Amino acid sequence: MEKKIALLGMGTVGSGVIKLFRENEDLIKETTGLTFTITHILVSDTKKVRDVDVSDIHVTDNIEEISLDNIDLVVEVMGGIDDTKDLLLQILELGIPVVTANKDMLAIHIDELEEKAIEANTKILYEAAVAGGIPIINSMKYSLNSNKVNKVMGILNGTTNYMLTKMRDEGWDYELALSTAQDIGYAEADPTADVEGIDAGRKILLLARLAFHKKFDFNQVTMSGISGVDIKDVNIAKSNGFTLKLLGVAEAVNEVYHLSVSPILISNNHQLSSVKNEKNAVYITGNGIGEAMFYGPGAGSLETASAVLSDMINVFNIDVNQLTLPTTTAVINNSIVEADYYIRFSEDIKTVQNVLDGENVSYEILDDKNSVCILTVDDESSFITVTNKLTLKVSYQILGADL
Repeated sequence: MEKKIALLGMGTVGSGVIKLFRENEDLIKETTGLTFTITHILVSDTKKVRDVDVSDIHVTDNIEEISLDNIDLVVEVMGGIDDTKDLLLQILELGIPVVTANKDMLAIHIDELEEKAIEANTKILYEAAVAGGIPIINSMKYSLNSNKVNKVMGILNGTTNYMLTKMRDEGWDYELALSTAQDIGYAEADPTADVEGIDAGRKILLLARLAFHKKFDFNQVTMSGISGVDIKDVNIAKSNGFTLKLLGVAEAVNEVYHLSVSPILISNNHQLSSVKNEKNAVYITGNGIGEAMFYGPGAGSLETASAVLSDMINVFNIDVNQLTLPTTTAVINNSIVEADYYIRFSEDIKTVQNVLDGENVSYEILDDKNSVCILTVDDESSFITVTNKLTLKVSYQILGADL
C-alpha cells in the first residue's frame, strides 16, 4: 500500500527522518505492508548542502508547489507556532493526517488542532514532541489508559540535565557547563528556552493533558530554570545524598492540578537521580500500575526520527475515533506544596535556628557554615511566615525516595 508523504522541514530531525526511513524502508514494508514515498520536502533554503540523499525527492521553498491532492500524509518538523498552526489546520481540514514534532506549537494550539482533526475525520500524532525517542505519548494514550494517573514528573530537557550532571560530577560551575553544552551542540546560542524551563514546561503540559484528560493553559505553568544554580548548593546537596535535577511536575489532588518546572533536589535512592547527561526520563504513578519510569534519549536526529517514523506508521494503523478530546479546563493551584525544602539563608545559623525554633517549624541543619537547612513545610502559611522573618538565598523542593 503506497503512501505519499510531504515532509515540511529538513533540519536535524527532518534529515534524520530521511536517513532512518531509507535504512528501514524494507523493514517497514515487511512488517506493516506500507510503502512510503516522500515526494516533496519543504525547506527554507534550497541551495543548502545537506548530508542526506534527496535526489529522488522534489525539494522546494514554496509550499504552493506541494499538491496536497496527491498527498496521503504531511510530516511537520520545521518549527514555528502560529503560522505553522494555520498551515496544519488547512491540511487537516482537507482530511490529510499530520505527524508533528512541534512541541512549541502544540503546547499552545493542541486543542484546536485535535478538534479540527476529529472534525475532518483524520488525525494528528506527536510522539516526537516529548522526550525524543522515548515512546511516552503512545504509552500514555494506549497502554496506561486503564489507570487513574495522579502524578507525572520527568527530566524533560537534555541540555539542562547534561549541565547539571557535569556540575555535580565534574564540579563545573554554571558558566562552564553552559558554554560546553553550546560547544557540543546541546545548547543553542540563545539557551533561554532550555535553561529557564520553557522547553520542559511545554512538554509537561502535553503530558498533563494526556494524564488527566483536561485542557491546560501554557500561561498557567509555573516555570523556573537553572540559570541561578550555584555550584555551592550542588556540592552541599551532593555531600548530603541529593542530586539536583530540573523536573517538570504535573500532579492532581482532589481535581485541582499543579503544573510546574523547577530545579528539585532528588534523593540518591530515587530512580530519577541516576538519569545523567543528555538522557530524559518520565516517571508516572497510577492506581493500577503503581510507579513506572520511562528512560531514554530525549533528543537527537535519529532518536527523534524514530518517534516520527513510528507515528507515520501508526497514522495508517490506528483508528481515527479511538480518542476523545478533553472538554473541561483544569483548575490550577501552583502554591507551595507540602514537602521538605532545602533552604540556604542569608543570616547566620544561630539567627536562623532562633527563628525556626520560635515558629515551631521542623528542620534539620545540613551545613551550619552556609546556613543551610532542610525545612519541613506542612502548609504554605508556615513557609511564608519563615520567609517573612528570614532571607532566603536559595530554595529547592526535595523529592525523597518515596512518592
